[in-house]
Amino acid sequence: MSTPDRKRSGELDRLRAQAEEDFGTYGPQLADRLLTACQRLRAAGEGEEALLIAQEAVGIHRALVDRYPSVSVGTGPAHALLQLGLCLAELGAAEEAVDVLAECLAFTEVLPAYLWPSGLRLRCNALECLALILGSSGRTAEAVDASHQAITGYRELFEEDPSVAPELARGLHNLATLLAAGSEREQALIPLEESLAMYDQLSVGGNTALAAERSRAQQLHAVLAGGEGEAGDVAGEALSAYHLAAEADAYSATSGLAGIPAHVEIHRVEPVDHVIQPHREQRSMDRNRIDLTEAVQAVRDDLRAATESFDGGDLQFDMGPIELEFTVELERDPRARSGVRTWVVTDAAAGKASAPARHRLTLTLTPRQLAYRSVDVADRM
Repeated sequence: MSTPDRKRSGELDRLRAQAEEDFGTYGPQLADRLLTACQRLRAAGEGEEALLIAQEAVGIHRALVDRYPSVSVGTGPAHALLQLGLCLAELGAAEEAVDVLAECLAFTEVLPAYLWPSGLRLRCNALECLALILGSSGRTAEAVDASHQAITGYRELFEEDPSVAPELARGLHNLATLLAAGSEREQALIPLEESLAMYDQLSVGGNTALAAERSRAQQLHAVLAGGEGEAGDVAGEALSAYHLAAEADAYSATSGLAGIPAHVEIHRVEPVDHVIQPHREQRSMDRNRIDLTEAVQAVRDDLRAATESFDGGDLQFDMGPIELEFTVELERDPRARSGVRTWVVTDAAAGKASAPARHRLTLTLTPRQLAYRSVDVADRM
């Protein structure tokens, strides 16, 4: 670990200790430092470590909201959730990222008016990120809708603050990409040409940081303006190549996020009891871990398959109660709705050191069809 990294780690540890003593005062400061560290780790390609840091920041903001419901926490929770959503998306957990970003957007809807425009800017960033994730998941219509919402917000901000121009240009560029992916080439040219005009204006103003994005927008324009007919197949191949080239910068719309303050207003509050901090141990990214919901779903699917394929002739059986026994781990996880996730311990994970406390869980399931009658093993479901 380098000297700057050790210094940052030491500062975080000091803030954690102070937050244990006075959570109302130091919790927001700790969360803010964690988000800064998360952004730095993401930029360095340390995705899994950034995810852990983002989870801790979200956990702190959850605790602040729960303990001080009458106190404004500003954009802090939404900012933390956006960072967590980005981390999840970059690690390939698209569905979880969508859930987290939906929660982020819910926070931005109830922000007080005095936090405009920072709250609106944060909301637009979250919408843009959501659009890109939905688009990469094949949910093009939803993605386009989220992108339109983001652009509407960026335009509103742009009228008051021209510094939002890069984000508006990126938003238009990303909308064009989504429309092109949905084979709406003519419609895609409209926001793309507006985006190119803005890129040109920004470059004249000395902003060279967007040169790569402008170049990609020009590539996309060349493909979309190439026409149909015999060139259609070539254009399709070029469009696919364009998407692959742009994939590495899929979340470019959030590059301005570092300049958005995680505004937090926690005034002096009465001392509180010891606060349980979010679980911070390095959590395994082992794909062998199974969510309890997934485990029960798998059993249900297998039972359904058995009833569909069984041919027992004249001999039939009623399916009675089924007992399932799992060894489970309970883990704090901001991605889960309740803040806690239940993992089924598999043989592959049984020998791991430093595992969370394990519990034995027994479930009794009585299979029934929609008509609420007992299931016959020879039935066709």
